[in-house]
Amino acid sequence: MGFWSRRRFRITPLRALVALFLVSVLFWLTLDGQMERRESCAVPEEFTEKLHDLSNRVHLVLAKLGIVHFLCFGGLWGQARIGRALPWVRKVEFCLVDNLRDDALISKAFRQAGLAATYMHAAGIYRVQEQEVGEDAPKVEIVVFEEDLTTQMVRRVGWTRRVLPPDCELSPSLQCFPPQLAISPLPMKKFGSHSLPVPREGIELQKYHYPDNWWLEIKPTNCIEQGKPGKS
Repeated sequence: MGFWSRRRFRITPLRALVALFLVSVLFWLTLDGQMERRESCAVPEEFTEKLHDLSNRVHLVLAKLGIVHFLCFGGLWGQARIGRALPWVRKVEFCLVDNLRDDALISKAFRQAGLAATYMHAAGIYRVQEQEVGEDAPKVEIVVFEEDLTTQMVRRVGWTRRVLPPDCELSPSLQCFPPQLAISPLPMKKFGSHSLPVPREGIELQKYHYPDNWWLEIKPTNCIEQGKPGKS
């Protein structure tokens, strides 16, 4: 009995590796489920108005610093389609273009405006929200880009992309777009009760960031727009 017990509970490198793999899979499945619940469409109008106000405050800080920025990704879709944040979103995205930015200066400017800004170096994103609020509070994500002299395009930054070849076609995660779309002064468009900068040439930017489906209106699953019947 002792012999078989020792064999039954013996930990080998292969078993340890399999166990680690299973734990990792369970972790990501759980995290994915939590993210999906956070992205549900039950966003109250009060939440959306706070998101509009936060977006305007972020814009004012960046404008004061003289940094080129504009609505992009989901934030730009909302502005282009309905002139406000999409009914189901909990964050708004800006793109920032600056080759010589000062991260410390930017973070300090947000603090002075009563906002908390966290820079995620791997992704090249500032996450901005009200100070001392919970995880589910409205957020603005500022996605950082810089002009690349090699490709003569504007590309994403972040250390996970620094190792990629400077080729926009071979490395689609660089999310390149032509610099003329970000030439100041940029157009100002209605976003909720505010006016925020958008890239030049309408939704031309989306053709670069969503090359496979920019012409489609894609909604999250199980989504019902406020005030409109929908399918689950």
